[in-house]
Amino acid sequence: MTKSYFAKYGRTAIALLGAGVILTGCASSNDTASSNAGTFQTGMVNVQPTPGDAVKGGTLTYGVQFLPTSLDPAKTAARDDAGGALAAVYDVLMSYNTATGEFDPKLANSLDTNDEGATWTLKLRNDVAFSDGTPLDANAVIASINRYNDGKGNGSELWLASVESIESTGPTTVVFRLNSPWQRFPSMLALGHGMIVSPSAAEGDTFKAIGAGPFTDEKFSPNEERVFKANPTYYGGQVNLDQLRMVPLNGPQANLESLDAGQLNIAYIRGNSSAINTAKDKGYPGYISVLNTGGAEIINNREGHPGSDIRVRQAIAYALNPDLIDQRAENSEGLPGSELFGSTSRWHIDTPGIAYDPAKATELVTQAKADGFSGTLNYVVLNEPKDQAGGLAVQSLLQAVGFEVNIIPVNNAADLSLKVYVKHDFDLSHSGMGLYEAIPDLGLYSTVNSQSRSNTAGYANTDMDNLLLELQHAKDDKASEVVLTKIQTLWNETVPSAPISGLPSFWAWQKNVYEIVPSAAGIMLFDQAWIDTK
Repeated sequence: MTKSYFAKYGRTAIALLGAGVILTGCASSNDTASSNAGTFQTGMVNVQPTPGDAVKGGTLTYGVQFLPTSLDPAKTAARDDAGGALAAVYDVLMSYNTATGEFDPKLANSLDTNDEGATWTLKLRNDVAFSDGTPLDANAVIASINRYNDGKGNGSELWLASVESIESTGPTTVVFRLNSPWQRFPSMLALGHGMIVSPSAAEGDTFKAIGAGPFTDEKFSPNEERVFKANPTYYGGQVNLDQLRMVPLNGPQANLESLDAGQLNIAYIRGNSSAINTAKDKGYPGYISVLNTGGAEIINNREGHPGSDIRVRQAIAYALNPDLIDQRAENSEGLPGSELFGSTSRWHIDTPGIAYDPAKATELVTQAKADGFSGTLNYVVLNEPKDQAGGLAVQSLLQAVGFEVNIIPVNNAADLSLKVYVKHDFDLSHSGMGLYEAIPDLGLYSTVNSQSRSNTAGYANTDMDNLLLELQHAKDDKASEVVLTKIQTLWNETVPSAPISGLPSFWAWQKNVYEIVPSAAGIMLFDQAWIDTK
């Protein structure tokens, strides 16, 4: 992404990426996805033996998709590589335990509810200070969260719709009162709301990244590197690493090649099934996760676009064959499927997505044309080999049922973000929605709630809004699955957009790197990480 683009649009683009808007890249799709699901099962792979004592010192170099231009959590969504950068500076009040699926206190000492999730009491550690020496107390937490919401940080709409009040009942105690019980409320404190910014960070005209995390911001060279140095006053004790260095590389294959060459200690290999499988086969340890609906055809539902007609949206969905698209784009190594939560997900349900039915699609296109639809779709596709292959497959499938599809190529992710997510200048886009496993409430709210600023498709449906509330207030996983069944059913009927696949990612590290800890939404935590140089 170019410096000039982010100077003008960086905040919006990064926020949309983190909100669940993703730039992606025959048997039935269910069969293909199931056969590959074991390969991409979420969790640690090539698990290392128990290490000896940690070695102090050294710089850990992390190959990422792009560098965040801002370390203000209210401007940069806490997801994936950008989330890792933010967590390095601010830490998180709560961290997601990827093994148990629960949220554990980290910067916080505890988070409890005694009324089934309507009131939550946060207890802070007594010994925590920001890197500028000021205490991280209850007032600082409240001020940071209020600032985040005022700045319209990612998830602020859901927070403001759900949390009635925040108050301090002591120097280290914060009480959150919600308008209804919400069992997954702790997830919000594992992302941007839980990255507490020092009161002095926003003093003056320039934001300063001051937190209580294991590192402090040291150097930023746009498009080249971001360097963090160990925070000597970190509450968790001496950080093992001297520095954490993040470098952007040209895609997942380049990240893997740089890992092979020893230029990286950890590589973020995103959305390229072949590269992920190669890295696994080479024995690299690391963490794999699958982004639900990480591959999707986003349909512009707004007036003035063909997708404002539900028949056009339905026709697009029925015309798509996820297995064929996967064959062309991923050599049948991906996770094709039209459901919201695929077979690798804890939220997977028995209700399938829309099945490939070209006859039904043809019928719907014919009906829409009879009422004045021209049949033309302007289709935005990233000019990158995998996306081109997938886009051409989609074009062929749609034209086979009566659409005329004009592919609009864009040169890079920045241009796609501007055209699709900022200007909404598209009919159809080969992109993705991205429902992160740890945060189903926030992911679905961001994607399809009628009031969400991150609702790229412009979909608005009161019944869906009500179901999202019902999901949020479900008392347990079983109740959530019942609501997710209703959501999938309504999705199939109204077609906000068309999912085509899950998106696997592999954070692969060298065999002499230890104790990198994955958390929510692709965030890696480096406070315990170390490199064995012996």
